[in-house]
Amino acid sequence: MRLRSVFVLSILILALSACQSTPASSPTANPTAATRPHSTATLAIVTPQPAATVTTTTLDVRFDLQGGKIVTQTSTNLTPDEGHIHLSIDGKLISMNYQLEQTVSLQAFAPGPHVLQGEFVAKDHAPFSPRVITKLIFEYQPPGS
Repeated sequence: MRLRSVFVLSILILALSACQSTPASSPTANPTAATRPHSTATLAIVTPQPAATVTTTTLDVRFDLQGGKIVTQTSTNLTPDEGHIHLSIDGKLISMNYQLEQTVSLQAFAPGPHVLQGEFVAKDHAPFSPRVITKLIFEYQPPGS
C-alpha cells in the first residue's frame, strides 16, 4: 500500500511538473488574454509543505502573496494588484477566499495524493494574464487508516 502511494505521488508530481507552463483549469470565465490585466503579484503556499502527509481531517492552508492585495469587494474596475484567492483541491473549487489563511475539511476526500492549488484572481473573479497560480501535492492519510 505504501509503495503504491509513493508511485501514485511520483506520477502526480511528474504530471504537475509537465503542466506548470500550461494554463490550469479555472472555475471562472476564460476571457481572452488581451482583455485581462497583467499582475506582477506572486503567490506561494506556505503550509502545507510540498509532499506533506496530512493525518488529520482538516488541512490548514496558508498563502504568501507578494505584490498584491486581498480585497473583499467584487468589481469590474480592475487593477493589477487587487483581487482574492481561489482555493482548489484536485481541480475542484473549495473557496473564493478573501484572506491568506483557511482551514479546509478533508472528510470528503479519499486517502492518497491530492493537488492543492491557489490562484490570485482579479476582483471580477477571472484570472490575470498571465495567471498567478501556485500548487503542490500533499498526501492525505485519514486518522485510523
